Amino acid sequence: MAQADLIQTGVSGLDEILLGGIPKGNLILVEGSVGTGKTLIGLEFIYRGAVDFDEPGVVVLFETSPQKLIRDTDCFGWDFDELQREGRVKFVFTTPQVLSQEVRSPDSLLLEAVSEIGAHRIFIDGVSLLQAVAVAPNGVGGLANYREMLQLLAEAFQRENLTVMLSHEMLANQEHSVALEVSEYVADTVIVLRREYRRRGMFRSLEVKKSRGQNYDTGLHTLRIEDGRGLLVFRRVQARVRRMESHVQPTSLIQRSAIGFEPLDVLMGGGLLAGSVTMLVGVSGIGKSVFGAQLLVEGAKNQGKSGLLVSVDEHPAQILRNARLIGLDLQEHVDSGMVQLLYENPQELEIDVHFDRIIRAIEEQQIDRLVIDSMTNYSMAVQDPQMYRDFCHALVGYCKQRLMTTFLNCENPELFGISSYTPDFPIAPLLDNIILLNFVELGDTMHRAMTVAKARGSNHGFVTREFEIGQGGITLVPIDEGQVPVRLPFASYQNLLSRAPTRMGAVPVVSGE
Repeated sequence: MAQADLIQTGVSGLDEILLGGIPKGNLILVEGSVGTGKTLIGLEFIYRGAVDFDEPGVVVLFETSPQKLIRDTDCFGWDFDELQREGRVKFVFTTPQVLSQEVRSPDSLLLEAVSEIGAHRIFIDGVSLLQAVAVAPNGVGGLANYREMLQLLAEAFQRENLTVMLSHEMLANQEHSVALEVSEYVADTVIVLRREYRRRGMFRSLEVKKSRGQNYDTGLHTLRIEDGRGLLVFRRVQARVRRMESHVQPTSLIQRSAIGFEPLDVLMGGGLLAGSVTMLVGVSGIGKSVFGAQLLVEGAKNQGKSGLLVSVDEHPAQILRNARLIGLDLQEHVDSGMVQLLYENPQELEIDVHFDRIIRAIEEQQIDRLVIDSMTNYSMAVQDPQMYRDFCHALVGYCKQRLMTTFLNCENPELFGISSYTPDFPIAPLLDNIILLNFVELGDTMHRAMTVAKARGSNHGFVTREFEIGQGGITLVPIDEGQVPVRLPFASYQNLLSRAPTRMGAVPVVSGE
């Protein structure tokens, strides 16, 4: 549908879900229980229309006084007092009985007020109260009359070229439930707001139940209400990201590029395929975070690659401190804007919101390299296996679609030996590369080991190399055979990735000898 045929609500994220807005002339019904945000979405619809789209609007109220609503919405920065003085918004405080008469009257004072300010939008809060007015004196015919009244209401306002939004209370009462169904049949666009409790926290969601004349993103999307901003809608992670479909980074699928991180370039036989997704798997303390920070520093310092480090574990101050202690100048590149740090507290993490922030940061800053530290922390923060799976697939799918070089850190619970290196669902086929970081115990000393388990399009060798963490970050232990090694190289052992590596050529000790 052409953009000119759509009405934008102005609610952040909602028009994106509606693929641009709502068709002109549609009757919009917003339904939900107490506290879901029905009144706020209607008020923002009017406010954004007046402020952002030069479309004056009228608000019709039955129960809450205009003064109280204006006071309550001041925390969002919505100056309805000023809009009323300028004649761009008008509040009408009335009763369902009066409104019923007004829509039938040829000289309606309400329609006169609409014409007076040149209104384009109207919001009626609590339209379900009209049901009581629709009941006939003998107590029958209520629902039929209610449907007729809604149709008359819609026709009266649409004759004035108004876009109409109605809010309807969602109650458990059977009578109200039937009345709600009647409203849904009459409405062209139905938006359902919900609230639910998870782990004692309260979360809101929004669903477009139907919208005639257009396509839209289906399913439950996250809804938030924030001071200073109003309503924010975040698309569910499972939905396809639409706003970047026409833009991907100019990179070749067959181009191999040196990462500028010596251990990785050596093990990968010269570098990675541009735009590939790599998972780093290892136990806590093995060096995954250092690996990720060094990737971003080397990219910014030597190749001019912008980077984003996402963490739901360590605070940015800790990340910067830890990098500084081992001689990585991550702070310098954060200050210059070449590297961005995105941190969110894992308590009550809303994955749709978090995913949206990652995408926005990537697209606004034109990120070349992404590091997630770590994927395992999301499973603990979300505590919903299906949601964690959906997030992983959505993130990998987005990165591959955008052809962005990506590194995902993944915790492995096994201190020695690795029997499984991906989560308990099939994500490995989506990955281009898998690198194992592991502790190897030789005698009374633990050594760090790095192995490339998978690398698409790479002529890498299945060689386990020892690495160290010191000033400057991670370096490979030399294996130059022309020099006398300080200690035996890994090549002198077998079963390095097992729990019991053994020295090659060693004579086994037989019990009893």
